[in-house]
Amino acid sequence: MLDKCELILGEIEEVLNSSSFDQYKDFMESILNANKIVVFGAGRVGIAMRGFSMRLNHLGLKSFFLGDVNVPNTGAGDLLIVGSGSGNTISVADIVVLAKRNNLKVVSITANLNSLIAHESAHVFLLNCQTKENSDTQRTSRQPMTTLFEQCLSIVLDSLILKLMEAKNETHLSMLERHNRLE
Repeated sequence: MLDKCELILGEIEEVLNSSSFDQYKDFMESILNANKIVVFGAGRVGIAMRGFSMRLNHLGLKSFFLGDVNVPNTGAGDLLIVGSGSGNTISVADIVVLAKRNNLKVVSITANLNSLIAHESAHVFLLNCQTKENSDTQRTSRQPMTTLFEQCLSIVLDSLILKLMEAKNETHLSMLERHNRLE
């Protein structure tokens, strides 16, 4: 079993070392300057994005996961953050188009710079790993389907939370004060 853990960690390290985070400061600034933040992704990517939305709330930011019943009215001054390995998942791409039509700024995390969501985003994090649409043997994972993208996405989002904590002078304890007490 340990050999499989090492394989996974090795793949994650390769992806992160070869990915582009050039726009992270702009990405962070978009988050910090947004009135409201809506976060979205489909499938297992959506699970990672939902966790990110929760942490943004723990930071004191107004964040909502699209699909929850408490998403408020949004428009200019608000931000949509999407994750999609392929960048062409229909449900995600349609939301990006709708958000732009309603004057939301869009930022994305994807493995495909030639995708619809990348083209429609103000800022993009590119994770250099396989997607369900590519057959690039340089980026092939031994893990099934888009697992590697999902793992790297979670790590990148948690890393972004650490950077946002620094920017907002937040700590574990200050964030814990905003955590749900009814669990």
